[in-house]
Amino acid sequence: MLSSCAQILAPGGGEKDKTPPKVLKYSPDSAQLNFASKKIEINFDEFISLKDVNNQLLISPPLAKAPDVTVKNKTLNIELDKNELLKSNTTYCISFGNAVQDLNEGNPVENFKYIFSTGTFIDSLSLKGKVQNGFNQTTEKGIVVMLYNDLSDSVVYKSQPDYFAKTEKDGTFQINNIKSGKYKLVAIKDANANYKYDGESESIGFVDAPIDVSEKQNILIDLFQEPAKKVYLKKYIHDSYGKVTLFFNQGSDSLRVQPINNDQKGVQEYLDFSKNNDTLTYWIKNFQKDSLILQVSNGNKVLDTVSLKFISRVEAEKSKKHPLKLKLLSSPNGNQNFDLGSELALKFNHNISGTNSGPFTFKEDSTLLNKMSLYSSSNIIEFTYWDSTSTAEDSYNPGMMVVSPTKSFFGHLKENTNYHIFIPPGTITDFFGLTNDTIKIDFKTREEKFYGSVKLNLTLQSDDLMYIVQLLDESGNVVREDLIRKTTSIDYSYLYPKKYKLKIIYDSNQNRKWDTGNYLQKVQPEKVIYNSELINIRSNWDAELDWKINE
Repeated sequence: MLSSCAQILAPGGGEKDKTPPKVLKYSPDSAQLNFASKKIEINFDEFISLKDVNNQLLISPPLAKAPDVTVKNKTLNIELDKNELLKSNTTYCISFGNAVQDLNEGNPVENFKYIFSTGTFIDSLSLKGKVQNGFNQTTEKGIVVMLYNDLSDSVVYKSQPDYFAKTEKDGTFQINNIKSGKYKLVAIKDANANYKYDGESESIGFVDAPIDVSEKQNILIDLFQEPAKKVYLKKYIHDSYGKVTLFFNQGSDSLRVQPINNDQKGVQEYLDFSKNNDTLTYWIKNFQKDSLILQVSNGNKVLDTVSLKFISRVEAEKSKKHPLKLKLLSSPNGNQNFDLGSELALKFNHNISGTNSGPFTFKEDSTLLNKMSLYSSSNIIEFTYWDSTSTAEDSYNPGMMVVSPTKSFFGHLKENTNYHIFIPPGTITDFFGLTNDTIKIDFKTREEKFYGSVKLNLTLQSDDLMYIVQLLDESGNVVREDLIRKTTSIDYSYLYPKKYKLKIIYDSNQNRKWDTGNYLQKVQPEKVIYNSELINIRSNWDAELDWKINE
C-alpha cells in the first residue's frame, strides 16, 4: 500500500501574469516643474528589468551625454551627468519605449515616459507626420525627425536639435511637448547617431518653410541621398587582353580614359559606358608594352592614374581562364517559352565592330525569313526586319527596324512557333578582329493567350512638363517605361499574368531620369506618384485603366 504513491507534479502557480508593472512613486514627481535634480527614481509594484534600452531610450531635447540608467529590484534609477546643463524653460521627455518590463514574464510598460520641465509649465504642443523615401515611397523605422529653433541652414551640420522623434515602421512620427514657435524641420537617416547631418553619407529630407507647431499640418517629408560632391574611381579590373573595366562612385557624362605611356602607332581604343555612366569599359588593341598607364578624368579634372601590368595578346591566347576568343554569353537558345514582348538579341564578351548579314539564315519552322538583317551595338547583336515602309524616324537606319517591344517586328514573330537561327563562322567580327564560330539557335515562342494587356489612359493637368511613366512589377522592377508630355494612352501588351503597379516621375529638368535633391540649394527630389491600386493581370485578359494626374 505504501508503494502506491500519488503522481508527482510541479506545484501549480495559477494563471500566467499578463499585467505590466505599475508605477507606485516618482521622485521627483512626473511632470515636475522647475526641475533641478540630477537623480530620478521610479518605483514599481514588482521586480523589473530593462530590455534593449540603448535602442529604445529617447530623450528630447537630446542631452549632451546620455544618462546612467540602472535597475535595482523594483526601482528604475536615472542619473544625469553632473556636468549636464539643462535648457531653461524647457520641457524634457525621457521615453523608454517598451524597454521597462516585469522580471519574470517580460510584460512591457508600453511607451513609458518621464516628463519634467525646467520652467513653470509643461509644453504640450505636438507635431505629427510621415517620412518616406523620395524615389520609391518606402518607409523605415528609426529615421530621426528633428526640430530646430535656429532656422539657419547650417544648424543641421553643427548642432543637435531642440526636439526630435524617430519614425515607426510605417514612417509615421510624433514629436511631443514642444514649445510654441516656428521651427526648421529636418529628417535624417542618422548613421552614427550624433543627431547631426554628416552630408552625402546620410539620407536627408526637409520641409521648405519653417513649421509653426501651433498650426495643424499634414507633414510629409521625402527622404533622399544627395549626390556625391566628387566623382572618384572605386576600383578597376584587368583580367583579359585589351579590356580594363573601371568602376566609379557615381555616374558622369564627362568620364574619360587615355593611356599616357602610348607612343606607338596603330593603337586603337574604344570606350563603352554603362547605362548609368558609373562603369566604363576601356578597350585597347595593338598595344605592345608590358605595362599600361591610364589617366582617368572627369571633364578637365584628373581623377586618378592607373598603372597595371598589361596582359599581352600572346598571354591571352595561351590563357585557359580568360582565352582570347569571341564568345556568345547569352541568347534565347533552348528557350521553349520565348516571350513575344522581349528583345531578340545575342550578347557577346567583346564589342562587335562589324557583321556580314549575307550568310546567316532565320527560319520560322521550315520557312526562310528573307527580310532579316543583323544590327550590332556595343557587344549586342540584334535581329532587324527589313521593311520598306519604315522611316529614319522609326529606326537606326532608313528601312531598318530594330526588334524591341515597341517595334512592328513582333507582327512577324508568331505565337507557339519554332524559330531557327544559323550564323556561319566569320559572320561577326569583334574589336580585336576575332570572328565567331558556328552559332545555332533554336527557340519557341509562347502562346499569345498566356499574356494579358492593359490600355492606360493618362490625363495630365499640365502639358508643359515631361513625365516618366513606369510599369513596375510587385518588387519594383521596371517592366516598361515611357516618356510623355501630354494627355495620352499607352498600350501595355505581352504582360505576364501577375500584379503590377504604375509610377510617374515628374521629370522637372527633362533629363529622362529621376533626380535626387540638394539640402543647401533647397532643391527637393523630383516628385513621384504611384497609382494607389495594384493591376492584377490574368492570362488572355485585356483591361483598360483611367488615371488622372493632379499637380
